[in-house]
Amino acid sequence: RAGKTSIQQVLFNNLPPKQTFYLETTIRIVKHAVDTVIPLEIWDCPGNVTVETLGTPLSQFSTIIFVIDIRDLYNKPISTLVEFIVAADQQNPNIGLEVFVHKAEKLQDDDKIESFRQIHERVLDRLLDISPDYEQIQLNFHLTSVYDHSLHEAFSRVLHKLVPTLPYLEEILNVFCANSQAPKAFLFDIRSRLYIATDASPVDSATHNLFCDYLLMLNSFGPLYKCVFKVSAVL
Repeated sequence: RAGKTSIQQVLFNNLPPKQTFYLETTIRIVKHAVDTVIPLEIWDCPGNVTVETLGTPLSQFSTIIFVIDIRDLYNKPISTLVEFIVAADQQNPNIGLEVFVHKAEKLQDDDKIESFRQIHERVLDRLLDISPDYEQIQLNFHLTSVYDHSLHEAFSRVLHKLVPTLPYLEEILNVFCANSQAPKAFLFDIRSRLYIATDASPVDSATHNLFCDYLLMLNSFGPLYKCVFKVSAVL
């Protein structure tokens, strides 16, 4: 119940966030094929999955996204996360390691920031207890919620690392901004509202949210204005 299936359904199946409450708990691994700028295969795993029960070596994966409920007691999920990090470091040192501290809307801002900090510190402390070498590990933490655009921004950053042409796309957007005097540019996957690339200027959350809202409107009303072409033959 950390919200893994909700994340997948909201991002790629346009499920309204309020309906995620009715999703059933994941009891087995479910694989989803997703068509974005690059094809993705997302494995939605139950909370009790381990490195051994996953059934596939971690060397076959490009990214692990570990989802933790921000209101959780942390001990069990952090232990599982650390197990995956250690195994991933041994089997595939280049794998992307991402932690979504999820359901952030459940807490007030001060409590949210404190809980996020505690989870971050506990994970790093647990890794350092195993080996000082883990101090240099690339582990990225994101504060997310299905009720705002923080989820889209976090998953976009994950997607960036999987796009081999990212530097080329970023340079094109830099040239576009310079020639058009546009203050900011994003390259979006319209359906999922994930941005594939952006120019070199910092990403402002307010601007990103505005873009996402605009794309949501286009996705809602765009099909109503599709042109229907009819061809008639006169003999």
